[in-house]
This record gives sequence, C-alpha cells and structure tokens, in this order.
Amino acid sequence: MKFEQVDLTFPESGLVLVQGINTASGGALLSVGSGKTGLGEAISRTLLGVSGRFTSLRQFSTDKLGNTYVKLEVELRGKPLIVESGYQCDEFEGSGESLRYHYDGKTVERGKIDQTRAALNQLLGVSALLAEWTVFVDGDSIKFNKIGQADCVELVMASLRQPPWNAYHEASKTVLGQFRRSMAGVEAAHTHAAEAVRNAKDELYEAQKVLATERTDYAQAVASNEAQLQRYQTAINGSKQKIANAKVEKKDIAKKLKLMENERAEKNHKLEIKLHDIEAKLAAAEKIRAPLNKARDDAQQKVTEARVAYNNYNDTDKNCPTCQRPMGTVEPKRLEILRTKLENAKTANQAAGDKWVIAEQSVVTLNLQYREITKEQKEVSARQDVENMADRDEELELSISSAETEINDWKIQMARYEQGPSDAAIKTAENCVADRNKTVAKAQTALDEAANALATDQAFVKVLEYWNVALSPYGIPNMVLRDAIGPLNKEARRISAAMTGGTIEVRYSTVRELASGKAKAQLNIEVDNKLGDKDLSGSSKGEAGLTNFIIAETLSEVGQVSRRVGFRWYDEIVPHQDPKVCHSIYSYMKEVAQRLGILVFLVDHNPVAANYADHVLLVEKTGEGNKVSSTIRWR
Repeated sequence: MKFEQVDLTFPESGLVLVQGINTASGGALLSVGSGKTGLGEAISRTLLGVSGRFTSLRQFSTDKLGNTYVKLEVELRGKPLIVESGYQCDEFEGSGESLRYHYDGKTVERGKIDQTRAALNQLLGVSALLAEWTVFVDGDSIKFNKIGQADCVELVMASLRQPPWNAYHEASKTVLGQFRRSMAGVEAAHTHAAEAVRNAKDELYEAQKVLATERTDYAQAVASNEAQLQRYQTAINGSKQKIANAKVEKKDIAKKLKLMENERAEKNHKLEIKLHDIEAKLAAAEKIRAPLNKARDDAQQKVTEARVAYNNYNDTDKNCPTCQRPMGTVEPKRLEILRTKLENAKTANQAAGDKWVIAEQSVVTLNLQYREITKEQKEVSARQDVENMADRDEELELSISSAETEINDWKIQMARYEQGPSDAAIKTAENCVADRNKTVAKAQTALDEAANALATDQAFVKVLEYWNVALSPYGIPNMVLRDAIGPLNKEARRISAAMTGGTIEVRYSTVRELASGKAKAQLNIEVDNKLGDKDLSGSSKGEAGLTNFIIAETLSEVGQVSRRVGFRWYDEIVPHQDPKVCHSIYSYMKEVAQRLGILVFLVDHNPVAANYADHVLLVEKTGEGNKVSSTIRWR
C-alpha cells in the first residue's frame, strides 16, 4: 500500500462500493493493487484487532522504518470513542506497535498491547475471531469446515456475548476442592440430620408445586397445540390460493405478451419497407446533388473572376497613390463588355445555386424522414407495457416460489405439532414427588440415628458439583448453544432464500451424547444443497463460498454484531459466483445497510455492483517508479 496521508469522513449508513484505479501500472492493471483492501484492514485491525494479511502492523507499511498510524473517531452508545494504533509514529512517540483508546473521559493504554486490545474488545462486545467472520469478511478466509470444534463453539458464544465459561469452570473446580477439604467435621451429627430433614421437606414441597405446574402446562400445551395446527392449516390454504391466483395471472400475461409480440413484428415489417424506400430515394437524391455541388462552386468562381476583371479595369483612370499621375485610360466599350460578363456570371451562379438548394433540400427532407421512422421503429421494439408485464411475470414466479417454500415449512411444523405435547414432564414430576417422600422418611430416620453429618457435607458437595458441571462444556454453554439453534436456523433460512432462492440451506444442530450419558457443547453444520453435495467440503468453490458466507451472516444477524460496531466490510466475497447470485448478494447487502442503518462496504470488481451502491469510495494509485502513491476519495 502507498498511502501517505488519508482523511475520510463516512456517512452514517448505506452500501459503499469500494473501487480502485491503478494507473501506476501503466495499463497492465485496472484496479488490482490500488489498495482497496488496505482501507478495510486499517479500520478493522485498529477497532477490532482483525489481523488481515499480516501478523504485524509494521508489515502494512512500505516505509523502511515501518511507520504506520491509524486514528478512528466514532460514536459508541452516544459517546465519542477515539481509537489509535501505530508503529514507530510520532503520535506514539516513535515506539513500536502501540494501541490506545479514549472513551467516557478515560484514556486506556495498558502495559501490553494485548491487554489494551482485550479491554477494547470487551467494550465493543466483539472478539477478533468473531470480527473476522462478521465484520471484516474476506471471501478467501472464511472457511467454516477448516476451523476446530472449540473455535466453532467459541464463535457462536462470542456472537451471543457469552462470558468465558471455561474460565468459570476452572474456578469452580478450585472452589469445589477447597470446600471438600474444609467441610470435614464442621457440623455436629444432630445439626446435620435436622438440616437434612428440613431440606428434604422443602424439596418435597417444591416438587409438589412443580407437579401441579406441569399438569397445568400440559393442559395449556394441548390447547395451544390444537390452535397452532389450525393456524398452520389456515396459512397453507391461503398460500395455495395465492399460488392458484398467481398462475392464472401468469397465464393471462403470457397470452397478452404473445399478442403484443405479433403486433410489434407486423409494425416493424411495415417500417422496414418504408426505410428501404427512403434509402433508395436518398441514394438517388445524393446522386443528383453531387454534380450540382461542383456546378455551383464553378459558377461562384466565375463570378469572382468577372468581378475582379471589371473592378481592375474600372480603376485604370484613377491616379497612382504614389506619384499621383493617371494610371491609364478606361475605354467605355470594353468596360461595358466586362460588366456584361459579370452580370452573366451572376445570373449563371444564381441558377446553379437554386438547383443546388432544391437538391440539398430533398436530401435533408429524406434524412429527416429516415430518422423519424428509425425512432418509431425503436419505440415499437421497446414498449414499456411489455417490460412491465415481463417484470410482473417474474414477480409472480417469485411469489409462487416463496409460497411453496412457506407451505413446505408449515407442513414440517404441522408434522411436529401433530405428534402432540409430551406428558413425560408430568411423569417425571410424579416420580420426583415419590422420591422426595422417600427422602423425607430417610432423613427422619437419620435424625434419630444422629449420624447425618456426612449427609450434610455430601449435600453441599453436590451443590458445588452441580455448578461445576453446569459451568463445564456439558452445562450452561451447551444450554446457551442449544437455545441459539432456533434463531440460527431461522436466520440461515432467510439469508439462504435471499441469496440462493433456497437452493442451498444451512442448518445448525448441537448436543452429542457421550458414553457417560452427558452432552458436550458442540455445533454441527448441515448443508442441504438441493443441486449438489451435502457435505460442505465437497461443494463447488462457488457453493462453498456461498455456504460460508451464509454462516457468517447468520452469526452476525443472530448476535446483532453490526449494531455494536456499525459497519461490515465485504472483501471480494463473490469472485466465484454467477451473475444471478451476485445480483442477489448485492440486493441482500443493500437491504442489510438500510434495515440496520449501518455502513456496508463492498470491495468488488464487478461493474454491476455500482447499480446497487449508495456511495462509491475510489482508491487510486498514481505515479511511477519510487514516486507511486494512493489516494482515497468519495466519488
């Protein structure tokens, strides 16, 4: 990159097309190497810690000393946020790689750059790993099947702003060990037994409340299930009627288009006949005009010669301007002969000019007629009503496809509801009440035996063990991940429909049962490619790129990442896609920018992308040799 000084003010929202011009290449390159990606890396690395192409900030500079400086002035939650990063620059007193930010009246610059970055990422709520998938999206880097399972889960957790559960789990194990060592012999036998009885009775009471609640919930679930089935059936009937109406309208449009096509063909034929006739007349008129041009020019030349001869002879008797003596004698007879020749030349010139005007007017008139018929022919060939009907036909086709997709989704939901709600929770609650009754009886016996100290210790240990498991990959993280599956799948379907028309659908699932009976947090990706491989690794390059892009967008939408940072940068995300998919992706990006009110940057070499952009940012590299430099400006 060759940026020496760039100052940019960005709009609040919209789709920004980042284009490049590399005139420094001397025509060898059009836009490659102009520095477009460098701008996105400068913003994303400074704000979020996205590494980009290089591991060190020094590598981004062509300066021998690596001098680099980036300053961002943004607004976060209604307050100004200033973030600075640099390497051996005056703003950081020429030190090595540095990072600091100022927010809410405080300037943060920790002893280590990683500590400052961690504080800034926590403030924004976006980790560097998450940013590489949801903020700075490089089409060549996002490959979900290449990252490990731990990173997969961490990616989803980061998008949902979950705390570091692994650290909590390690802390809980330490506390559990300490409690086990300190609890021995702290309670008397009678105190332990009495506590156990009270706990058992309380648990019995809670179990009885749970049983009553489960029975009520089951009754409500049955009623809700029936109502939901009815709603889905009503929706299916409505969509079927919508499809039928659309097909009727499509058939009517096809008939009208056929009639209009025949009518246009007939009119075009008649206009072609007129054009050929005028072309023949025009050729004849130009043939007539050609010799008249020469005749008119010759006549004008003769007038000029006759006028010069007459004037020269007429001035013979005048005095010489030098000696003031007469230059000669004018003979009236000869002067009359010269005057007669001049008049005859004028008459001949007038006659030749009149003939030329008539011929020229004929050519002009025929040319005007030719242009008028050509214009009429173009109007016949591009009638707006034909285009409107074609657009309407396409809208109806999309409407039918959308309705069929809805019907399929609703039928799937109906199949799930037709099974009816499960009464397993009631049976579990009943068993729990029975178990709690037994526990009360046992605790009362233990109280009489005055040997409940161990039971009390075990009760506390069980509580800690419960939290230890809850904070492990088998507990709360798994629950969070499982609850996120629904929103992930919903967003994936919406994004897939917008980009591929439902041809490629990404589905998420979690929970894998282990031999111990526990379930560990694990994210599974399933690709339903209706026209290709079901495995993400076996898809074509374009399909794999689409699938990874859908995954990235799903994480961003479910985690509402864009609302935290206010922009997305897509760097050549569609280089392997066909034009139709490109149009869908450009439309999706424009819709995201408008819906979320954010800036969406698109680096793309496809000229069609300019039709969707709200703003165009131009990166131009100029110069030659050692005097090459790049500039950035709004166009």
